[in-house]
Amino acid sequence: MSKWSDTKWIVEQLQRKWDNGAIPRELLTQTGLFPLTFSLKKPKSNEITSNFADVYPWIDALREASKRKRGYGFELIEKEIVHRQLGRNPIPTHALITTIDDALKLIKKNREAEKIQKDVSLILSEWIVLNDWAQKFPLKVLQYYNDWTNILAVLRWFYEHPNSGLYMRQMDIPGVDTKFVENKKRILTELLNIILPEEYINQKAGSFEGRFGLCEKPIRIRMRFLDTELYINGLEDISAPFEQVALFNPNVSTVFITENEINGLSFPNVKGSIVIFGLGYAVDILKTINWLKEKAVYYWGDLDTHGFKMLDQVRQFFPQVKSILMNEDILLDSRDLWVIEKEPFYGSLSRLTKDEQQLFFSLQNNMWGENVRLEQERIPFTRVQDEVQKAIRDKVLQLH
Repeated sequence: MSKWSDTKWIVEQLQRKWDNGAIPRELLTQTGLFPLTFSLKKPKSNEITSNFADVYPWIDALREASKRKRGYGFELIEKEIVHRQLGRNPIPTHALITTIDDALKLIKKNREAEKIQKDVSLILSEWIVLNDWAQKFPLKVLQYYNDWTNILAVLRWFYEHPNSGLYMRQMDIPGVDTKFVENKKRILTELLNIILPEEYINQKAGSFEGRFGLCEKPIRIRMRFLDTELYINGLEDISAPFEQVALFNPNVSTVFITENEINGLSFPNVKGSIVIFGLGYAVDILKTINWLKEKAVYYWGDLDTHGFKMLDQVRQFFPQVKSILMNEDILLDSRDLWVIEKEPFYGSLSRLTKDEQQLFFSLQNNMWGENVRLEQERIPFTRVQDEVQKAIRDKVLQLH
């Protein structure tokens, strides 16, 4: 890399102006970016003497690459310097790019510029209200270059079918399949928030479907009966929308909750009990199930900082919840099964027991290694059986 500004350096400066959107915005709004001048890093007086053999090739290379020679690109602004030994010499001090066309040719973005202008014209032919958005985010326009015909068709459909109450699969848009809508939710949300009247948008909804009037896929809760006497017409494993589960209230005394699906399927049999599983980070949906307040509830999560965060979250709604298989003995007995927690949780939790809090702090502070994690499914099944039986015995003793 040259110690003085060369043609590559000038192109890099222009590329930054493209990447930050300044040149693309100039295409659409004529912001006055051009003429654009870059101050060159040039040889100092003492360098001219000590590096005389390098100075003139540097000047010649810039001149050969300039607009005067190539017909496009940058012009050189030069300043005559007077050197005690070498006399008067013109030295390039600035690169001047007078037009956006010169800039686009230098960074080879002519085709991209044409695409932006073409698609902005297409967008505004249907939605002039998107003019400010397009001018602000021309690189987003370019990002979705191949998709604008379909995007505009989807926007049109939502505008013409407010609060439709349909499932996404039921949307009938000629030439557009619903997988396209599913995959483009981010850009569609951004644009629908602009084009739709306020009454067409549910501002409180947390999902794309809920926000724009589609019917949301129901959240289902899966559970297994751990007692054969509780099976429903021979059914051991059932899944139902959470609204229906909230009304179900099975005749059980104990409920186990675990994140992992395989753990739920292999959970040991326990009289008068069920296991709810597979919810992962959607565990807070359980707060709507009031009958859980009347049961003995055990939570089994990963032995890592997020596992304890979820335990704390469940206790927010069900204070009686006890943890199972989430203690220091199990963690330390399973060193050979540890993995790394990629993004630990470093906040504070207020609903853990003293022992849980201590283990949580130890994990946060890397007492046994950096970001230690024991995934629940790695715990040997015999250990799971032993801990479940111990929990049941403790519960019986407490009842007596």
